[in-house]
Amino acid sequence: MSTVVVTQSAPQAGLDIGQVFKRGWGLFVKDIGALIVGGIIAGVLSVLTLGILVGPLFAGLYGMVAHRVRDGKAAEVGDVFGQMGRFWSFFAAALVLGILIGLASITIVGGVVLATIWLYVFPLMVDRRMGLGDAMKASKDMVLEGGFWQHLALVIITIIIGSVANGWLALLATPFVIALTVAAYFEAGGDRQPAIAA
Repeated sequence: MSTVVVTQSAPQAGLDIGQVFKRGWGLFVKDIGALIVGGIIAGVLSVLTLGILVGPLFAGLYGMVAHRVRDGKAAEVGDVFGQMGRFWSFFAAALVLGILIGLASITIVGGVVLATIWLYVFPLMVDRRMGLGDAMKASKDMVLEGGFWQHLALVIITIIIGSVANGWLALLATPFVIALTVAAYFEAGGDRQPAIAA
């Protein structure tokens, strides 16, 4: 398998949402089968376990896409369980973020703002193996440095995608939004020199 090394680029004025969608779609299509089946597994098991597995399994989905960008590794369905070794870290992340963003969502605007500044918590925990606190701080810094308003627009778009997707479209929406988030993470500076499978 050949890889292409993306050369380091100069800092941008803000996140390029068009480029994020282009790269996110490309990542989604590369592993569409594994991502859809992995998303179904994550969704079903999360419901059956009353949310207990939502953090580790969705971290596994993030890992499937991040590893494709990081080292060109094609995603496999079993990778959805790839973060189970850090079960408690991701369980805590899902619980804390869910509670804080959920409470802030009472004001609607507050929930969207927190969802924006903590957009990269899971990618950071998966890709850089950060703890929750460090990932929350690093995510906030990345969002502010990469352009808060561009990130806010991206989050609003993903919320709309999740809201309008129903039936079989919902099976596509979740893994696509995850691919989009990972693409934005690398675009915003998660790694200026990722290896992308050609």
